Amino acid sequence: MPNRVQWPGLRGIAVWGLVAGLLALAPAARAAAKPAPARPGAPAPVRTGLEAIEKQVKEFTLANGFKMIVLERHDAPIFSFVTMVNAGSANENTGTTGLAHMMEHMAFKGTPTVGTSDYSKEKPLMDAVESAWQGVLAERRKGYRADSTRMAAAQAAFKDAQEASFKYVVSNEFSKILERNGVQGMNAYTADDVTAYHYSLPSNRLELWAMLEGDRMANPTFREFYKERDVVYEERRMRTESSPIGRLIDEFIHAAFVAHPYGFGGIGHPSDLKTFSAAQGADFYKKYYVAKNMACAIVGDVKFEDVQKYAQQNYSVLSDAPVPPGPDTQEPPQSAERRVILEDPAQPIVVIGWHIPAVTDPSFTAYEALGSLLGGGSYSRLNKVLVKEKKIAVQAQAFPGFPGNKYPSLFGILVVPAAGQDPLAVEKAVYDVIDEVMTSKPFTQEELDGYKVRTRAQMVGSAESREDLASELAQAQTLFGDWREFFRQAERVQGLTVQDLTDAMKRTMVKSNRTVGLIVNAKTETASGGGQK
Repeated sequence: MPNRVQWPGLRGIAVWGLVAGLLALAPAARAAAKPAPARPGAPAPVRTGLEAIEKQVKEFTLANGFKMIVLERHDAPIFSFVTMVNAGSANENTGTTGLAHMMEHMAFKGTPTVGTSDYSKEKPLMDAVESAWQGVLAERRKGYRADSTRMAAAQAAFKDAQEASFKYVVSNEFSKILERNGVQGMNAYTADDVTAYHYSLPSNRLELWAMLEGDRMANPTFREFYKERDVVYEERRMRTESSPIGRLIDEFIHAAFVAHPYGFGGIGHPSDLKTFSAAQGADFYKKYYVAKNMACAIVGDVKFEDVQKYAQQNYSVLSDAPVPPGPDTQEPPQSAERRVILEDPAQPIVVIGWHIPAVTDPSFTAYEALGSLLGGGSYSRLNKVLVKEKKIAVQAQAFPGFPGNKYPSLFGILVVPAAGQDPLAVEKAVYDVIDEVMTSKPFTQEELDGYKVRTRAQMVGSAESREDLASELAQAQTLFGDWREFFRQAERVQGLTVQDLTDAMKRTMVKSNRTVGLIVNAKTETASGGGQK
């Protein structure tokens, strides 16, 4: 089974190794990739920049609404794709948190034709598993009135039903088929905003790709659902309960979002991960995995006409149901600072978040620039002051769009204090830098110009990579409704002014709008706390 990762965010990367999927940053500091040499006899690549690349992109939409974005690139006999579903953990509800992540896992379990030795015999056994689980739930929901004997019998029946259902399972057949055909980078991720599936294959396996992907998107079986649910529960235990930074981020998110589903935390609540059923999973899949709610970008050694033909043959079976609505619940304005203090002998950590608009808001471009100029690298203000000059921190990073960016989210700052430093003092030092930028030492035009150059270089690097460009195009199509918005980002960045950044900070970075999370050692005084006016 592929190793799953969390949503990397628009142009995003993991913020810090120990966070391991709990934080995400944008923009990424991608190095510009060198194009591969052209194959003998292959058409020479004509891309010379973002504008030229945009003109080479083609698209088509099937009758059911499934969108395909295609860029022919014949410099190597390989293609990469990303299929993105416009649904993630923000589309879950109380009682079913974690279901979006389960859908990702189920997509690798096969279909009625892949992953089974005899589906006609396997299906009744899977139905028996579901019936047995409902028996367990029925007794459990009686609470203190539950009968221990009946509960034990129900659990035994559930275990026996699962064991019987495994008889016809061909483990990991979907992945093994791809491995035999030269797959690279087979993976998927579930995020608050989206769920994505991606890998690369030799170009002569395009028809196989379409057959496998169309089948698994249209015909999930929810094979080994409860076994895999236990795997997801273990992921939560490892990432959250067993990790100080995981526990802090979990509490931090719950504190920052009191209404919006971003506050669920992404991985799912422990009780939900022990309760929701395969039937509920099927309902979630039926609602969100519909053609109009998905997009696929493919980049590489393919012909547009072939992609059209194979997509028509294999993706037309996807449901043509309407696009499901997103959550109606909106996060109310925050009117008081919220603080989460985790006392632990672990490495102290400072995390601060301020509520900001969604990625589709025109002001979001300014927050992306702030992420870079405040905490994007050695050139950034926080790193210059906290790490280099005062030496009170070993790392400082800033990032917009946490934990997602489809809906109004957070602008975050994460700082790792140096050994022996009081995290409360480090927190105050962060506010001092921010106050200085907003008052006496605003960002210079030179700093902003440097960001503009870096951003374009990063975008060019993404565009030169098959995998990255497929991801960028699919993300832009999903979040903005138009893949061209990836290319418009360069224009938005070039239009930024220093005043745009200052205005964004003054609107957002106020005490009443912030949530603070700290890991402190027990001896640290926690009553005072830093205070930015």
